[in-house]
Amino acid sequence: MDYKTIYIVDPIRGERIQMAKFLSEEVFTVMTFISPNDCFKRSELISCDLMVFVPRKEKNEIKHLMNIKKRFRKTPVIFLLNDDFPDINLAEFTENGFPNVYKASNNEKVREIMLGLLAEEGLPPRTEVPHPVPISKEVQSALSPRPE
Repeated sequence: MDYKTIYIVDPIRGERIQMAKFLSEEVFTVMTFISPNDCFKRSELISCDLMVFVPRKEKNEIKHLMNIKKRFRKTPVIFLLNDDFPDINLAEFTENGFPNVYKASNNEKVREIMLGLLAEEGLPPRTEVPHPVPISKEVQSALSPRPE
């Protein structure tokens, strides 16, 4: 499985960081942004495989997402619904050039959709990292339980 990049767009810092921690896996790079315009300023550096967009009134409204360039609209978008936006019309987004849009009511649903899109075959097993300092046999024998 290749490494995938997830963009989280939320103007509220604490919730953005909490979502990043919740979605983090070894095979995903999670980047957080305040607005969708910030995501694609330097798009040649890293490409986005999935965007989690949290709409907020007067801070991060849906009209800001409609202003991104058409080539970036192919990126799958998951809308995390909240008190400001309890529901979103996904048909409006598909009409405006967003072919893959989803909505989620909580972090667990976001994770479920994310894994379905980016890790269809499942996550690879976690890698075992050896201890950075090798332990000699004398030390290992000293650490082993002693018979009484």
